[in-house]
Amino acid sequence: ELVATAVLGFVLFRDYLGYFGWLGVAGTVLASVLLSWSEGGIGAYALLLVAGASLCWGFDNHLTALIDGITPSQSTFWKGLAAGSVNLVIGVIVEPLNPDILVIVAAIVVGVFAYGFSISLYILAAQNLGATRSQMIFASAPFFGVILAVTLLDENLSAEQVLAGVILVFSLTILFRDQHAHQHDHEHLHHNHNHRHDDMHHLHKHKEAKPTGYHSHWHEHKPGGHSHPHWPDVHHRHKHE
Repeated sequence: ELVATAVLGFVLFRDYLGYFGWLGVAGTVLASVLLSWSEGGIGAYALLLVAGASLCWGFDNHLTALIDGITPSQSTFWKGLAAGSVNLVIGVIVEPLNPDILVIVAAIVVGVFAYGFSISLYILAAQNLGATRSQMIFASAPFFGVILAVTLLDENLSAEQVLAGVILVFSLTILFRDQHAHQHDHEHLHHNHNHRHDDMHHLHKHKEAKPTGYHSHWHEHKPGGHSHPHWPDVHHRHKHE
């Protein structure tokens, strides 16, 4: 998924990555391979299915990062409603629904935290960092799984897993050295997203006193150009030479 997101970002979505960014992607992929190296192989058919799913997730990551007309929570709600309905229908077709109320409630609780809160936070990050960078950080999820497995389930911690964790930390560290600065132009734009007024972009007026922290509402950006360090966020999907 990370590879698909990075390549699609470079080819289609103007999600700029410099030298350190690509090195971070390579390191994160290497860490993921090391983490799962001893778990056995998969068949070619399964590999193609996973690759196809990863390609779809790559498109989803970029398209989701560009949604700025609704809040991350609203975006998560509509994505969850659509995807959850389809999954529920497919699941019921494959196997009848378990009528146990406790099981259903438990599944909903897991969904609230594992999908609801998780995806809302991810969308907010993707709008501010770009889909590729946020996906690199999102790739740390299996490592938290390893930590929980070791601490709660008394599973063994292997040398490969420790090495993978070190490589991941190194990769994410150099990722944040990939911020760049150059002269760039901003087009006239109306949108709604979480923002604050100390970032050189949000100069619009409020009828009342300007909020000091993050807030969300429809606002206007007038055309202009300047130079400053930036990420490929919702304001910086411009072309690079």
